[in-house]
Amino acid sequence: MRNKTVLIFFGCVLAVAVALAAEGAGKPAAENGSSAASAATPAPAMPPSPLFDRLGTQPDVIYLIANSSVVFGPDPHGRSEEITFLGPVTVPKWPMPGYGRRVLPDGRQQIDIELTQSELTGESYVLNGPVVLGEHPDLRSLGTITERPRTAPASNGTSADNNNNNNNKDSNNKDNAAAATPAVTPVASKNPAGAPQAASEEVPADFVVERKVLLTTAKGILYNETAVPVRGRIDAIPPVKFEGTPTGVNVFRGMELPVALLDREGNVNGWFYSKAHMAYAVLPAAIERSFIKGTVQLKSGDKTENVEVSGPAEIHHQSVPGSGETTMEVMMLALRGHSQLLGGDIMVTETFGDRDHFSRGQLNWQGANADSKFDLFVDVYTPSAKLSTKQPLTLAGQLVDCKINGHLEKGKLNLPLLSGKAQFTTNAAQLLYDESEKPVVEVGKLQLNVAERM
Repeated sequence: MRNKTVLIFFGCVLAVAVALAAEGAGKPAAENGSSAASAATPAPAMPPSPLFDRLGTQPDVIYLIANSSVVFGPDPHGRSEEITFLGPVTVPKWPMPGYGRRVLPDGRQQIDIELTQSELTGESYVLNGPVVLGEHPDLRSLGTITERPRTAPASNGTSADNNNNNNNKDSNNKDNAAAATPAVTPVASKNPAGAPQAASEEVPADFVVERKVLLTTAKGILYNETAVPVRGRIDAIPPVKFEGTPTGVNVFRGMELPVALLDREGNVNGWFYSKAHMAYAVLPAAIERSFIKGTVQLKSGDKTENVEVSGPAEIHHQSVPGSGETTMEVMMLALRGHSQLLGGDIMVTETFGDRDHFSRGQLNWQGANADSKFDLFVDVYTPSAKLSTKQPLTLAGQLVDCKINGHLEKGKLNLPLLSGKAQFTTNAAQLLYDESEKPVVEVGKLQLNVAERM
């Protein structure tokens, strides 16, 4: 009898529950409880953004060239050197999981980004070897891209600010980009074909990332716990610096320097120095990484010395081998030797610059061979000082049997790698000056023999 009573009770409860559910199903959502209503309401849509709406769910991979002034050792007033780093950097961002997009109180939109998987390599004179700049496994380089206030269009359909930029284009940017168009190309820039974009696509933005890195050197690991704020104004994502990009756009500069570099034990054993800290992304049609052997003739007074030098170089090409005239640029050079005139070990490097010094030239192709002539701005590191040319050395020669010998593939980045042999020579002398503008020595002749790809 007791069991029958229990079954009857639960049957009544079930009937009441079904009746209440049926009654609730016929009522508006607002009468069913606020929590249910909020769960069913989709998140509010973002206002349209020409810069952000086209972004995909894959991380960008950019080919970065960076120049950083570094002091190795605990003394921030010790000797600094400018190291040119090159290589791919992976940049995940919104709308990938873990990265947000928001509207700021003033109406501008902002997304989250991060720098990961850096594979940047440079050459150090002080440490007499390569330095690899990568990511610290525990210290993230997080940042944002924020829309700038939009400018009102001028009467001719372009903004007044944009007209000024178009009249002030800086074609002297170490950019070598001539292949693919970035996700968003603004009116103030040109795509690789040279066609200006619509004014409605001009949405310049502010870029900032709190940069933390891991430097692998011949003398151990160095890293920075205090972030280096790296800032810039960009007009596209990814922010590649093309030839028509206005001055100051898609260039990133480190701020609030110097910043201490720590060793594995947490002791200060280096510094990101305040003299230089700048980077930008490039998109060459092809990359030539070569090992070079050669001689540099030095003259001082009645003394002449021929110094044998050798080391790596990286050259960017505007097109793959073919026909006609194309352009090229020496992006990195690190030729080591020993000079009695200059007091010991030296390293001949390419002078980094984003406005005035560009080691560029032309290639006139006949199949896989090309006659070439180019300017080369050089710095020479010596035991006592860094020496620089005020005018470039002009080299001429021939590139032989140039061919594609592989690809640099990472994510969406796919760059052909060229190989070949060449000999370039200059006979025009140039003076080398120290940093106080005092002439120190004359470069009488430079001969470079390019070997196969590294």
